[in-house]
Amino acid sequence: MEQLTRAWAAEYGPSGVHVNTVAPGATATPGNGAFVDVLAAMTKDTPAGAPVRPIDIAYAVRWLASDEAAFVHGATFDIDGGIDATRMR
Repeated sequence: MEQLTRAWAAEYGPSGVHVNTVAPGATATPGNGAFVDVLAAMTKDTPAGAPVRPIDIAYAVRWLASDEAAFVHGATFDIDGGIDATRMR
């Protein structure tokens, strides 16, 4: 997905199209409400210490769609509370 994002940003950017990716982490939603304990365990040792909220993802998307992100092309934003930064590699 990240490579496709970069390729499309290069291809469509000159036409004024911004192509970026938002990569959410463990997100608390009504659909996974039965797994609150699992989400808590997955995220307890992350910098945020809690699952991502859907509004957190929406804030990132809103910013990317704004004029403030006019020079953001081909980027991937991990909206995951730091889970990607702290996982074992």
